[in-house]
Formats: sequence, C-alpha cells, structure tokens
Amino acid sequence: MNSKTLRAKYLKFAILIISVCFILGAISACLPFNISIPKLDNSAIDNTGMTITTNATDGLGEFNNGYSYIYSDKTKIEGYRAGTEDYDVIIHKVAKTDSNRGTQDNPYVIASTDDWETFVKKMATDSTNGAGQYFILGADLDFSSVTFHPVVSFQGTFYGMGHTISNVSIDGAEWVYWNGTQYVAIGTSGVTSGGFGIFCKSTNSTITDLIIDNYEFKNIVQTAGWDSYHGPHVGGIVGRSMGGDYILNCHTNGSYFSTSITYSIWSQHAGIVGSISANSSTLTVYRCSAEIKATAYADSSHAPMIAGIIGSISYGTVYVYDCVGNVEAITNSGYNHVSSAIGWTETTTSLAVVENYVGAVNCTASVNNSSYSGAFMGCGIKAIRTKNIYVEGLFGTNESNKLSMYAMIGNSTSNSGAQSNINIVKSTSSYSTPQKGALDYLSTISTEPTEYSTSGAMLANAKTFLGTNYPQIWDTTKIGGSYDPDNSPVRNYLLAFINFRNLKSGGDEEKVGLPDGEPYIAGDKLPDKTSTVSAFTTYLTNKKNSNHEFLGWTDDPTGASKPFTELPSGLFGDVTLYAVWGLPDSYVNSNIKTSLSADKTLIEYDSVASITLTAKVEHTGTGDGYMTNPSVMYYWKQTTAEGTVDKANNTT
Repeated sequence: MNSKTLRAKYLKFAILIISVCFILGAISACLPFNISIPKLDNSAIDNTGMTITTNATDGLGEFNNGYSYIYSDKTKIEGYRAGTEDYDVIIHKVAKTDSNRGTQDNPYVIASTDDWETFVKKMATDSTNGAGQYFILGADLDFSSVTFHPVVSFQGTFYGMGHTISNVSIDGAEWVYWNGTQYVAIGTSGVTSGGFGIFCKSTNSTITDLIIDNYEFKNIVQTAGWDSYHGPHVGGIVGRSMGGDYILNCHTNGSYFSTSITYSIWSQHAGIVGSISANSSTLTVYRCSAEIKATAYADSSHAPMIAGIIGSISYGTVYVYDCVGNVEAITNSGYNHVSSAIGWTETTTSLAVVENYVGAVNCTASVNNSSYSGAFMGCGIKAIRTKNIYVEGLFGTNESNKLSMYAMIGNSTSNSGAQSNINIVKSTSSYSTPQKGALDYLSTISTEPTEYSTSGAMLANAKTFLGTNYPQIWDTTKIGGSYDPDNSPVRNYLLAFINFRNLKSGGDEEKVGLPDGEPYIAGDKLPDKTSTVSAFTTYLTNKKNSNHEFLGWTDDPTGASKPFTELPSGLFGDVTLYAVWGLPDSYVNSNIKTSLSADKTLIEYDSVASITLTAKVEHTGTGDGYMTNPSVMYYWKQTTAEGTVDKANNTT
C-alpha cells in the first residue's frame, strides 16, 4: 500500500472519529437543559446518602472528600443577633490529605454507639483531651439498650449537626471512666473535677448543634469540685466548665434524681452546664434550651442549686443569649437555690450577662424553705446585666395552690449592671405571709420588672417583642409550654424547609401536590416517582406524556444546573425547589434524528486545502404537546496547511 493510500485511510478514520464526537456534541448542545436527558451521577452530589466510612487507623468514621457539613459558628453570633450576618451557621467542605486527620478539613465522625465508645476511650487517653481536634456526630445515637459512658474531659470541637443522643441512663456507680485499660468508678477520684454529664468536664471547647433527649442521671456520688463544699456539678451537656467554652444551639430534655443521697455540700444541677468554676474564665451559651426535672436533697446547712441553663457561676463571666428553660424541682432541703436560668453566683468577680430569655420554674418544697430561689436567678448574684427577660415561678407543696415566686432574683447583694425589659408573673396566693423566696429582692436592681397577673399575658408580650426584634432566631409559635428539643423556639434545625414547585412558561410557579415547608437535611431523598404522597404522584401522572417525564429537582429556576434527587449540602432555611422535566429515551429514539455529511467523499493527502463536515440534529415529531421543530447545523473546517482543526461556523 502506497503512502498516499495509507494517509487517505488514516484521514477517513480521523473523519469518522470527529463525526461521532460532533453528533454527540450537537445533540447535547442543541437541546435546552430542561428537556435533555442527563445521566444522574450521584457521586457528584454533595452529601449523597451521607456516606461515612471507617478509618482503619483510628477506628472512627470519615466523610468522603468534598462532603460539606454545617455547624453553628461562634464568630457569627454577634453579627447575626445584630442583623449584620445572614446566618449564624457556616458550611465547611471536607478536603482530606494524608496528614490532616482530625482537623476541620478531615474530622473524626461518630456514627454509631460503637463509635461513641471509641471516642470516649480516645479522649480518656489523649493527653490534650482532643485540643485542636474536630469531631462530628454523623447520626442519631440511641442508648436505650446500650451502656453509655461519658466523656471524662474534653478540650476539642464537637459538631452535633442537629443529631440526637437519646435514652442515656446512668445510676450511681455506673458513672465510670476509661483509665487506659478498663473502666473504673469515677466516685470521688476527682478525675472529672466533680463534673458529671455527657461531657463531664470541658475546657476551651466548642460544642454545637447537639440534642440530648430523655437522659436520666441518678444518685451521683457526693464529689467535691472547685472546693471542698461545692459539688457534684451535673449538666445535661457539660458537668463542669473550666472556662473558654462555647455551647451553641444545644437542646436537652431529661431528669436528675438523688433520692438515695442527702448532700452535705452544695450540689449543682442544670439542663445545659452544671457550673463554671475557673477564675478569669468565660462561658458562652447561645440558642440553647432545656427541660429538666430534678429531685435533690441536702441537709439543713446546704442547698441544691437547680436551674435550667447553669447551676452555678463560681468565677468568671457567663454570656447567655437567646435561651429558654423549664425547671421542675423537688427538694426537702433546709433551703434551696432554684431558678429557671441560673441557680447561684459565688464571688464578686463573677458576672452574668443574659439577653433574651424565657423560662419557668415550678418547685415542690416547703414555702418556708424557699429562701434564695427566684423565677429567673437564685442566690448570690454579684453582678448581672439583663435585657428582655420573661419568667415565672411557683413554689410550695400544694400543686393546686402554689405561691407565685415574684422575685426575679431570690437574693442579691452588691448587684451592678444595667437591666431593661424585665417581665415577671405575679399572681395572687392564699398564703397570707409570703416567705423569703416570694419577697421582692429587686431593690438593688435599677429597673423594676413589669408585672403580669397571668402567664398568658406575659408570654404574649414575649412573642410580640422577640418576634419583632429577633425573628431570625425566635419561633414565637413555640414560646410557652414545653421546651423539649422538638418544641424549642430557638432551635436551629440546620434543615431546609422546602416548598416544591413546577416552573411554568412565563415564570409562573405551580404547586405540585406536596406540602410546603417540609424539613429535609442534606442527603435526604427528595420526592420522586416512587413518592407515597398521592397528590404528588397524581400530579406527575397528569403531567407526564410521551414527550417528557419528571427527572428531579433544582434550586435554579433558569434550569441551567443539573437536577438532583437528594438534597445537596448548602441548602438550609426556606428553600424553593423546581421540578425538572426531560425527554424519555423512547421519545429521543423516535423523534430525534442525526446525520453527518462531508463535502468530499474521498480525500487524499495534499489534494485539497480543507474539508467541511456537517452534523445535523433534527426533531421530527409533530402533534399536540410536542416540541417545536428545531434543527441545528454545525460546520467544521479541516485546514491541512497548519495541521489544525478550527470551528468555522455554527448556526441554530
């Protein structure tokens, strides 16, 4: 075979390859996206199935590279509350390398009760207790039939991602810690500095977006904490904070009982943090809620400190923003420090800054033992700055005729700071001589509270004020009643609340038979042709015909993005998704015709200057509801002089 013939065959083969590429390119380019037939590549969608694999080295889970997770961001709190930030959350994308395990780019993931056990042991044997490390709760954990072990000490970052740890039950000697070889009783060892909780002790930690539902802590041994007469420190999230901690968007519902113990020291119990007790330290609690039932007994010389958010502040400054708390307490102690928010502050160096708080306390105890309890705070408040407080309290042993706890603060000395918009319920009572807990100890506070005769009247004011001034945080429909995690008015669900629509010609949005505002989390399967919502399946059946079918959803009303069937990461809050329709294969096979022609049938090298290929895609279907009849022509010029291929023309 001579060289000219060989070159001609090579050129014919090259033309064939180019022709095939042109046909495929022409089909893709000539059809608008919203009527094309994309092949859904689920691996291209963030958070598909929330895939978690086990890391063989450390035994904890890890996300796929490129996965995006969401968390409450402590740097955005101030701006979000002031209205200068759009969100108080941030999204971070996983970017794994060979050396960044445990960093924010490649966090440890806890997705099972076995993973939690691995995490607990890791923190117990890590000399820094997780400092500088990142952990994510990647799934709900139910401990109803599994032994729960707490984290003894934590100094890292823990993102709950809105997941729930539920049905944790620990009684007395069951409070144990891992010593590197086996579990041994915490007892009075001091290993937790007197702290007991999901995280017994924390320092410079960040814990966000965590739900603790239906916990039960019972009969915790009398253990001293920051001194010999304060402890144990019991919290629904953290037992004892050593300072520098952030607790953000965390919500608890549970109980504490010490029916077999009568404490001879001051015990502290709260729905979020048992106590903060480190000098010159800070603690920030934001968008948290607690529903706590506590039974605690002490001798005649001591008192339990029971509160919704923080049991006591021994030292340091505490910031409590946009929180709610309900407390039911039973005690027969000589006197008590019971409140809806904070039970006690200890020293002149402590400061409580509380803004936007709604709470209630109902304490069953002798009225004569009600000293130093208050609807908002208990005893020993040294310095306080409060704004927008709505609280009520009841005290006594007669459930049908309890004394209204009028005092916002049970007892206050050397109080300083500014107060504004303080609201409290003051109802009538059959008690002719209210005792200390019911007296007005607000003489040292610059602003007297607004008094309401009923709870409903006060809460109506709270709904109006908070809904007007902080609508981005407060769901005012949930103010009042229970504040368990599902009813918290300040909970950020980290979810997308989706309105499903079909985008018709002219930009009109049409409902598709699905309810508005349904919550979805990243990775959730979205409604499709297999949906069990009959109104939606009926809608799809009515809309479907031979030339189009439902393919998925998009948040881009222009139709320029790829449809998805699972919610991608990065979508949260109020979201509208639009139906995407495309051509079924049968329609394409019957009505889309392609052809290719060349202006020369046989070409020998150097015999001509160029060749023009024409690829044609044509729609041939006709009838009602069919596409219009478009045709697309592509022209391609092969220039041999430079040995290049140049696109010369393309027309539609």
